[in-house]
Amino acid sequence: MEKEKDLSIRGVISTNPDFYQILQSDISEIIAGEKRKMLERRLILPLAYPDFRDLFQSFGNVCLYSRNLNRDFVIDKNNEPIIEQLYLYLTNDSAFIGDLEKGIMLQGKYGCGKTVLFETYSLLYNHIIRKFSLRHPLLTFIKSVELQEQIIQQSAKTWAHRQVIIDEFGRESKTVQDYGNVMRPVSELLSLRSDAGTTTHGTTNFTLETLSSEDFYGAMIGDRLRMMFNFITMKGESRRC
Repeated sequence: MEKEKDLSIRGVISTNPDFYQILQSDISEIIAGEKRKMLERRLILPLAYPDFRDLFQSFGNVCLYSRNLNRDFVIDKNNEPIIEQLYLYLTNDSAFIGDLEKGIMLQGKYGCGKTVLFETYSLLYNHIIRKFSLRHPLLTFIKSVELQEQIIQQSAKTWAHRQVIIDEFGRESKTVQDYGNVMRPVSELLSLRSDAGTTTHGTTNFTLETLSSEDFYGAMIGDRLRMMFNFITMKGESRRC
């Protein structure tokens, strides 16, 4: 039987002198198709930076007012560099400081404004999708502690393909007990999302080195974090006053 298969393959090759070129052409088309799918999964905004900046500031006001904070969103020397990078990321601009295929992890001190920036980002992003009925998934903005509870109640698989921004990443318990079994819900989710190639964003007070330590996720998950995220540091002290 195997010999018959082998003879059949030899026959195909002998009657197709361009066998190699045919396969190369096929694989080129397959790769081009996969790249198109990757772009289609991304929401790429056709906006100039000044327009994006104005919209971001307005949605920043919405974010603050929804928190019952009676003050305007201020763009300054600490948060504007991050807003510029978010713009470059959303316009798929090669001037972005990291890898456009990875997600963004904003890191910085407590209270410096990371959460408000990414919550504003999600408000603007989701409003555009709803307003123009675009065929893109909405972003779910969720704290790591709440996400862990959701994983325990449902399963990591239910969150493996959702578009999420994980706020306060690393603040949740790294292990939980389930009827005597030790579970690592967020670590399991990160592995699934990494394998699926699902883009993930987040905010954290910790460095990649700290998150990769044995007190947090360990070296193996740390290696996946390096593959999944552009770690961008936001400067500045606490804005909570």
